Amino acid sequence: MNAFLAPAGPLPPSVYWRRRAIVLVLAILVFSGIWTLFTAFNAGTTPAPVASQTPETVVACNSKNISLRAKTNQESYAEGELPKFSMTITNAGTTACTLEVGTDKQKYVIMSGSDLIWDSTVCQVSPQPFRQIFEAGQSLTTDAVQWGRARSDNCDSGTPAVGGGASYQLTVYVGDLQSTDAKQFMLY
Repeated sequence: MNAFLAPAGPLPPSVYWRRRAIVLVLAILVFSGIWTLFTAFNAGTTPAPVASQTPETVVACNSKNISLRAKTNQESYAEGELPKFSMTITNAGTTACTLEVGTDKQKYVIMSGSDLIWDSTVCQVSPQPFRQIFEAGQSLTTDAVQWGRARSDNCDSGTPAVGGGASYQLTVYVGDLQSTDAKQFMLY
């Protein structure tokens, strides 16, 4: 039989097993001590990670540096075509900043002359907050919002109430910010 499994000698086998256990424990302690020293040395020479920017660590945008531009997916819409709107938000500042741009802050307003046709917030369902980091000079375009061509007072639940070859203007808002130019489009 193997001498390791069946120790032979003048002492009882339990003495040899205890000696082997002590040697094994000492070997584990020496190895873990060397490992601890090695990792501590390497940790001291590794450069610290750069903190990533999160909305909580970046300052709020200065409204003077933010511009909004209204966008339509077409210049004119045939009868029955449903317009889609979005907005481009630009940080013209020289540093990164955060801005609340969720659907709870976005607003799309359609006018025809001085007549208010549609305000997206009137019948909005489940608006969601969202804070976005804008790098210096960065522009982002929001997801498109489809308009059912109905006036705000019936919340798109009836038949389309507008069209007939008329001109309309889209203005967009994020909170208190407003697009400087309205986007004109035609409905037939």
